[in-house]
Parts: sequence; structure tokens; C-alpha cells
Amino acid sequence: MHVLFLIDSTDLRRWQAEAIVGVLAATGASAAFAAVAGPPPAGLLDLCLTFEALAFRRPRNEPLARISPSALGLPASAEGADLIIDLATATETAVDRLLITVGGVGVAAGAADAIMAGEEPFVDLIAVTNGAHRLVGRWHIAVEDRRQLGSGMAIAAGRAIEMLSLAAGRLAAGATLADLTLPRVEVEPPPHRPGRPARFTAAAFARALAARLERLVRTPPNWAVAWRADETSNGGLPAISGRPWRRLADDGGRFYADPFVVRYGGRTVLLVEEFPFATGKGIISAVELNADGPVSAPRPVIETGCHLSYPFVFEDDGVLYMIPETSGRRQVELWRAVDFPNRWECVAVLIDDIDLGDATLHRADGRCYLFGAVRPHWGSSWDGLAIFTAEQLAGPWRPLFAGPAKVDVASARPAGRMFSCGAAVVRPFQDSSGGYGAGLGFARVDRLDASGYAETTLTALRPAPPLSGLHTYNRGGGFEVIDVITGCEAAVIVP
Repeated sequence: MHVLFLIDSTDLRRWQAEAIVGVLAATGASAAFAAVAGPPPAGLLDLCLTFEALAFRRPRNEPLARISPSALGLPASAEGADLIIDLATATETAVDRLLITVGGVGVAAGAADAIMAGEEPFVDLIAVTNGAHRLVGRWHIAVEDRRQLGSGMAIAAGRAIEMLSLAAGRLAAGATLADLTLPRVEVEPPPHRPGRPARFTAAAFARALAARLERLVRTPPNWAVAWRADETSNGGLPAISGRPWRRLADDGGRFYADPFVVRYGGRTVLLVEEFPFATGKGIISAVELNADGPVSAPRPVIETGCHLSYPFVFEDDGVLYMIPETSGRRQVELWRAVDFPNRWECVAVLIDDIDLGDATLHRADGRCYLFGAVRPHWGSSWDGLAIFTAEQLAGPWRPLFAGPAKVDVASARPAGRMFSCGAAVVRPFQDSSGGYGAGLGFARVDRLDASGYAETTLTALRPAPPLSGLHTYNRGGGFEVIDVITGCEAAVIVP
């Protein structure tokens, strides 16, 4: 297989070189490049990226660095290609090819325009055959810092690399441009609007400065856990609004988030991420519940050298286990309750060398499945859903299929334990469009096998003011639990 990459030598960036490396690794192909004309580069964009790096005291985003064609290490030749990949959004090319865009323009410029419009980018992979354009895949990308162009542009570039590598691997395995498919969100992006980088950067810097000054005089909003009695009969779709929630009190020196509740050994216990502001590192804490709620303040039960969160707790063959998030050390770990709920021990590493957030175990058809939010190189953990499978809890665990199950900042990341609702299996998901943990929703699982994954959103929720976040839902032991972002100190929360 021989791949020809179309590049614009006047607007060639590091991410495009990494995309070439990824494609060749996925295919084992030989390659060459041809210089073509792309759209005019956005004026002042690079100057604004440089200013951002200085103003926010961060290194300039590596994937956006300009490079010369010689850095690709490829010959310049347009002859004999089995596959043409357009990295330039060529303006005068009619050949059959794979084309990757954001908003109909190049990835970097299109991502910048989307961020300046206050939106998350949609990365589109398009197969061009006989002059016709067919959408192969569409991924809805996270913007982790809405004040900066470079951060969101880099995330879009990371996902573009992943998308191209996945597509090229499938073409090398026998797919054609006519039948190639990748996961896609069934959402139409808003119309493309060219942005004004200088105006955006100046306004973003002013807002960041104002926010920094405000933090000096006012306590910023933080996560809080809330609970109420479960009246869903453990089989209905949750209704977050309607009945009031009671807040798990904190002392102002920490916040609580990621609540899970479990009934085990005759005791009902709420497990949470506790985040002490003094250390800036999450731990897992527990508090027993009686009919009136928590009987005391949560107390630490697991502390390690890395940040801990999302204490996914479950029972297996009479033994209570937990899979806390340990993405900080690039592992998915299995912990066992030695003296519930006070003492736990790590008994296995289920998956090594992976940045997987909010690992969520599910059993179906005699197999184990592990859902989680995976962060690729230069990408975000807010927008990509990965699924692993094993015959038994101890593993070995392997990807259910190549690539992410979906990439959608509005519905990919897990938000709690999966549960049955009638004959359906429902997956809670986070919605981080507009900001991390801005909302949550529930999706019905329609397909889960080695050939693919599909789900249908049943409901998507955003909290009512003054709340500004809602990103975990769980139930068990006669209780429902959620977490929200709140700046108020009220004991009763009504989303």
C-alpha cells in the first residue's frame, strides 16, 4: 500500500506530521507527499497563540507548531498512490481522497473558529469519490479551557490524528472509500463562522484576569454531593427534578463528588471523592447512611500517591470490590474491601499504561465490559468513550474493538453505574459541552458487541440556576445520589 499525503507547505503543522506517522503505523504503508494550495491561513492566529502562551504562562501547544516539509522525512512524489489523504483541505484538487475538516475548513483553523464562536468543534472525516463527498465519521470534540484557542485546537488535532489512523487501518484491512465508516454523532454542527483571533484573545485574557481577581475575594463554586430516598423502585428512569435533595455537608476546606452508594454486610455506605483544598489531591472517603441520611462526616478510606476519584463499587461472588479512578498513574486498578468500609487493598491492575477516566463495569451475555473515558495523545478525556472486555473480572482485558465507541463531548464520558430500566440497559453519561460536568443524561444501550456499539439518548439534563454542574448519578441501598456544582451553602438542593 502506498499513501500520498496532500499538504500545504505554507501552513504545515506538527499535528499533520504526527498524523502521517499514525497512518503509516496503522497500515505499514510507504508514503510520499505533494504540495497543494489550501485555504488562506487565518490572519493573526499564530501571533495570538504566542500571546496566549506568554499570558497564561504555559508552553506553546506543540501540535500547532509550524514545520517545514523536510521535517516529514518523505519524498515529494504524486505517482502511484493507493490512498490519498488530504491534510491541506485542498482548494483545487478533484482526486478521490480522504479529507478531514472542522467546519468545512482545515482542522486547526476550523477548531479556532468554533472556539471563538463559543462552540465545541466537530471533526469530520469525508470520503471524496468521483467528486461526491460522503461523511465517514463525525466527532464532537471537547474544549477544556474556553479562554484559550491553543488548548482546544490541540485537542481537535489529537482527535484528528486518531480518526485518520483508525480510518487508514480499516482501509488497509480491506475497506474502501465507498464503504468506510467510523463512529459519528448524529448532530448537525452550527454554520461555520470565521472568528477574529485578536479580539477573542484580548477578551479572553481580560476575563481570565477578572476571574483571578474574583477568586481573591470570593470562594469559587465547587462540587457538592446530594442524596434523597430512592422512590424509583430500582427500575425506573430517574427524574432528577421534582423531589428535593439534601446536601452532604462539608467544612469549606474540601469538596465531595462522584458519589456511589452500596449496601453490603447489613450496612449502607456512601463512597465519594474527597478533595481537600490543602493538598489538591483526591482521596476516597466513606460515610455510613441510616434512614435519615449520613450519620457523620465522611472519613478517608483510600489514599495513594495519585489523585483518586469515581469510587466504582460492586459485589462479585460475595466479595466487595472497587475500581477507583487512578488515571494519574495510567492504570485501572481493582481494590478489595478488607474491613468494609474502612480498609481496602489493591489486588490487581486490570489495564496498564492507559489514561482511562471513570471506569464503569457492566456485565452482559456472560462477559465483563469496562466503559471509560480515554485520553489520547494531545486529546481530552471529556469526549471519548472506550470499551474493554474480558471473560472474567481478573482479565485479561482487551479493547472490544479498535478505536473509540464514540467521540462526543455531550454524551461519551460515563456518569455512574449502568442499570436496568424495564428490558433496557441504561448508561448514565456526562455532558461537558459548555464546560466540564455541565450536565448528565441517560442513554439506552442498543448494541454491544465486537462489531460496534450503539446507544439512544433517552434524556439529557442541565441543572437549574444557581447550580452550574451535574455529572454523576447513582442509586442503591434505598438512596439516590448525585453531585452538582454549587456556590450556595444550603442544606437542601433542588436542581
